[in-house]
Amino acid sequence: MYNGTVEAYLSQIGERAMSDKHEPEFRIFVNNQEFVTHKHQLIGTEIKELASIPSDYELFEVTGDQTMPVGNEQSVHIHNNQHFRAIPAGTFGIYGSAA
Repeated sequence: MYNGTVEAYLSQIGERAMSDKHEPEFRIFVNNQEFVTHKHQLIGTEIKELASIPSDYELFEVTGDQTMPVGNEQSVHIHNNQHFRAIPAGTFGIYGSAA
């Protein structure tokens, strides 16, 4: 039985409920390495920072056989198991490959 005030009891319950709240966790992959974020939206620069990728690298979102470029300031809606590829600038083209 609780011997404190009703206010103290409700405060403890509220604190416990706040600490029990679980933020959504998104697992994304950059160059096949897994990273975790709690954000629903990231810009290209934030994805690179999360994966410790140099800022001058080019970033691409990979969906199936589609590869779409992601600009540094471009916002991306994040979902679980999303894949990205980061490559040095200038290696995608006639003589380069993103694979």
